[in-house]
Amino acid sequence: MKNFDNDIQVKLDKALIKYQLSAAEFSFLHYLYDQYDSKASLLEIKDSLHLSSAATSRMAVRLENKDCKPIVRYHSDENQKEVCLQITESGIKHFKETAAVVDSILDESFNSKAFQELCKKLINKS
Repeated sequence: MKNFDNDIQVKLDKALIKYQLSAAEFSFLHYLYDQYDSKASLLEIKDSLHLSSAATSRMAVRLENKDCKPIVRYHSDENQKEVCLQITESGIKHFKETAAVVDSILDESFNSKAFQELCKKLINKS
């Protein structure tokens, strides 16, 4: 199972490089995309993705500095100390393109004969 997981991760990493994203950055955009209003506080993102505050902040800066400007930073109206992020229209477009590729890789991997055989072996061991 570990080899299968590693193979998927390598495929995803290679595909995401073409979109100038890391797996963590893709997850970051995915989280924002899934929010009702496409925005969230840094704290919400940190907690949801199980990242440190520093890692969350660094990732936000990296995303803000990308050519397609997938996110914007602002301060909450309710609490000026709270930093929030919102996915932009270009970020949504970029995420959707990337998500289609990621979905294709995952579908291909989990529908492969090798994965089906691995599942059968694991079930028969139980």
